[in-house]
Amino acid sequence: MRMIDWSSNGVKRLYTSAFIVAGLAVALALRLLTVWIFDVIVLFVICFAVWDIMKATKSDSRGVAAYYVYAYMLIAYLTFLLGVLQTFAFWLHVLMQAIVLGIFAFYTFIMNYMDKDFNKQAILKKTTPTRAAAKSVVEFLKIAGYPFAMLFALIPLNHMGTWATVVRIEGADPVNVPLVGMFALLLVFVISAFTDTFAYLTGRALKGPKLFPKKFQYISPKKTIAGAVGGLFGGVVGALLVVLVCVMDGSLLQIFLTNRIGGTVAVQFAFVAIGLAGSIVTQLGDLYASWTKRRAGIKDFGNYLPGHGGAMDRLDGHAWNAVFIFFTFMLLVFI
Repeated sequence: MRMIDWSSNGVKRLYTSAFIVAGLAVALALRLLTVWIFDVIVLFVICFAVWDIMKATKSDSRGVAAYYVYAYMLIAYLTFLLGVLQTFAFWLHVLMQAIVLGIFAFYTFIMNYMDKDFNKQAILKKTTPTRAAAKSVVEFLKIAGYPFAMLFALIPLNHMGTWATVVRIEGADPVNVPLVGMFALLLVFVISAFTDTFAYLTGRALKGPKLFPKKFQYISPKKTIAGAVGGLFGGVVGALLVVLVCVMDGSLLQIFLTNRIGGTVAVQFAFVAIGLAGSIVTQLGDLYASWTKRRAGIKDFGNYLPGHGGAMDRLDGHAWNAVFIFFTFMLLVFI
């Protein structure tokens, strides 16, 4: 009888996954007390993710100081609270976050362009200060556009129940649908988790041709076509599972979805499509992270989650899926 190697990477991956799932369950349970607790948890996790990606890509040596990034995170969140929370509109959150991001990108450029040491390093690298400062802006946007994609998306999704309304009885005033926020968050995490799990298990079981031709396998050499297809199936299963658990007959959430989408069958087909699209986006996010790590010459962004790497290694696909679910629910709630 073969003994289990408790120190193997597969076993480490399994018990770390159990720990992550338990942590997420606790976070969502605490959210039932108040949505603000979940905001704090999201900000805390994003801090780890930012630290991971900055360390991995050595962003500080490319003109992106840590305080630029964390200051942006704070201002972006305060912008949401002060400028959006009470007067939310379909386009307002996106616009205000884009303005804040633009201001910090410009600040990054100016601070580096005016820094004498930075200019000396640029000359030594045989480039101009203007071009070097522009590259530092690109580095800043890479960081802001990846882990901060979750800040951009998860915070408003967490508060989505504040704005989702439905008329339960004809002629009555609209009432809020608080469960919309939890429903949206579950779609983010369950679709991404099922995509990763099904892709991993299917790829290991079936193997088969690689996802990329040989000259592009540096992006992610272990991924297979079978795994990618299995991930798509997992995303659909995950979305339908969330619908099955959350959408009860006669509930406000069911009335909200049928009013926005159509009958029960239309809702189910819509979430099959959402699960499929969310899985595609999750896998693209994962591939982008793999490409980023290969360029940096590293295997993982971090090493404090046994078998998984760091926070950014677990959130790579979730970040892109969160943005997709955010825009999907913007359409459902505000149009």
